[in-house]
Amino acid sequence: MDDADSTPWGAIEKDNTVKAEAPKAVQPTDEGVDPVPTATDQATTDMVEGPAPTTMDQITPETVAGGYQVGANPQQLVVASEGKGPKGAMIVAGVLAAIGVIGLIAGAIFAGSIEGMYNELETADHTKIVGSSAELTYNDQDGLGEEGWYLLIPGDPKADENNNGIMDACENVNFIILDADGNDASERAARISCSTSATDDGSNAGEPYWDIKDAIVVARICHTFAEEGESVEHRCAEGEVFTVSNDANVSMSVVDLDAMMIPFVEDAIGAGLLSAAGFGAGCCSMCGGLVALIVGLTRLGGGKPKQNVQFQIH
Repeated sequence: MDDADSTPWGAIEKDNTVKAEAPKAVQPTDEGVDPVPTATDQATTDMVEGPAPTTMDQITPETVAGGYQVGANPQQLVVASEGKGPKGAMIVAGVLAAIGVIGLIAGAIFAGSIEGMYNELETADHTKIVGSSAELTYNDQDGLGEEGWYLLIPGDPKADENNNGIMDACENVNFIILDADGNDASERAARISCSTSATDDGSNAGEPYWDIKDAIVVARICHTFAEEGESVEHRCAEGEVFTVSNDANVSMSVVDLDAMMIPFVEDAIGAGLLSAAGFGAGCCSMCGGLVALIVGLTRLGGGKPKQNVQFQIH
């Protein structure tokens, strides 16, 4: 009989010689001597013998799903891998949409802050008591127009005890504005009115009062600034001097509206730029998000493209 044992990895010859007694293991010492291998450390035939792997051991659910049939001739399998789907595009769309919403909200906040700043203007630092007569000099160095002045007298703008449509504090008081030549300039240089109705022609009842209390706006003088598309209300020349007075010896005050508005305009321009930037970024992000959403929906509707990999099993 052959002295070799057959295994799946080849024949292993048996060793029939008398084996010498294995040397005793040498215990490790402090000097670091390595131990001599013992008989139990040697590989034996039983360790390497075993059942040969069969074809069935190599078949996995993936190969069966790919079309492999047990016992068939060499076969070609096609494995499909999924391509890119709509997930990435949807994430991008969501991120851009979120950025767009934040931008629009920021733009709205800055735009709203402009109105808030306007409503919170304070006139106290720009108000001067002038008595029953005063001179006002019109200065418009940039030629863009001026907000002019408020002319105030003490009183309640809502008080009209006899219901004649005239504020009680203005009853029997006449106001006049003269130019440097002594000519009446009330019509061209001012809007004088004590009407309680904001709808009356030439009324001052609709003028903003801001922090003005216990006083009545009886005139708006030299308002030469006009919004685009509007006409200039008054005609006042650069450096022109006007004399304002009343015939009832009522103490008056003037509010320099132009000096009050300059800081507000500067702040409003900054807030307007930030608002425009916010709205612009928001709109651009929303548009980008819409494009990404359309791409994602297109991929979702058409399915993911598959990539096929072919190989053979024998």
